[in-house]
Amino acid sequence: MDTPTPIEQSKARNLDGIAVFLSGTCLVHCLLFPVLVTLFPIVQGSLMEEQYFHLIMLVLILPISLIALTIGCNKHRDIATICLGATGLITLTVTALMGHELFSFFGERMATSAGGIILASAHIQNYRCCRKVDCQHEE
Repeated sequence: MDTPTPIEQSKARNLDGIAVFLSGTCLVHCLLFPVLVTLFPIVQGSLMEEQYFHLIMLVLILPISLIALTIGCNKHRDIATICLGATGLITLTVTALMGHELFSFFGERMATSAGGIILASAHIQNYRCCRKVDCQHEE
């Protein structure tokens, strides 16, 4: 396998940051949306349906996460990053595609939140590992 260049490593770090932001957006959505609907019933009809929101976020998260984690893991081959990333992506994908059928409303939120936190952890771990490798090369 080709070793990523410093520019590719920089792009991976930026993608890790974007992926953490998107995972956080999912988490905030899952935790705050029920509160907004409860407090402001008029919001119900004006916001995007849950299933469409999850699919749109999945379309954004999957490629960014796969690219960032692949670039980083090609360099540092950290098993924890690979396992966390795979677990988070699988959890988010299954929940986005089949969450309404598999889980209750609360269960779907919990699974999505857990998947987002796991995936964000993978990107933070990836960022740290990439930074550590870069620092060793600079010395």
